[in-house]
Amino acid sequence: MRCLAPLMLCLAPTVLADTIEHYMNIADNIPRMEMKADPQSQAWARSARNVLIITAESIAESFIQINEEARNHGNPLFCLPASTPLNGVTMDNLIQETWRSLSATQSAQQSMTVSQVAWQGVVRKFPCNPNVAHQIMQNAFGHKG
Repeated sequence: MRCLAPLMLCLAPTVLADTIEHYMNIADNIPRMEMKADPQSQAWARSARNVLIITAESIAESFIQINEEARNHGNPLFCLPASTPLNGVTMDNLIQETWRSLSATQSAQQSMTVSQVAWQGVVRKFPCNPNVAHQIMQNAFGHKG
């Protein structure tokens, strides 16, 4: 099980947003660009939102596949409620929510990858066993969750 979390991070590509700093910079600029009247700003905002959703969806799909494999071995890494889809929109919201809570409670670690923040968010929000979730986060990232 200790090998699955690092493997999962390798399988979760990030599109144009390799660090959380870049990802959040894009996310934070979308509302500003949407408020501008010029078509170029509006187009940038739509395109940027699509990049974030595609990035988040790719991460979510990788996490789902890894979790399915772990579940088949009797050790799911997270337990998603049946009513909650782990899609691009859900994952994007979770990434942003998790980063805001992380940066508010500990020194901002701008070099973290989007996948690392997403992983912390998924394990915290959808734990099968809170103690296992805490241990996985410590082993995978050297953080105390």
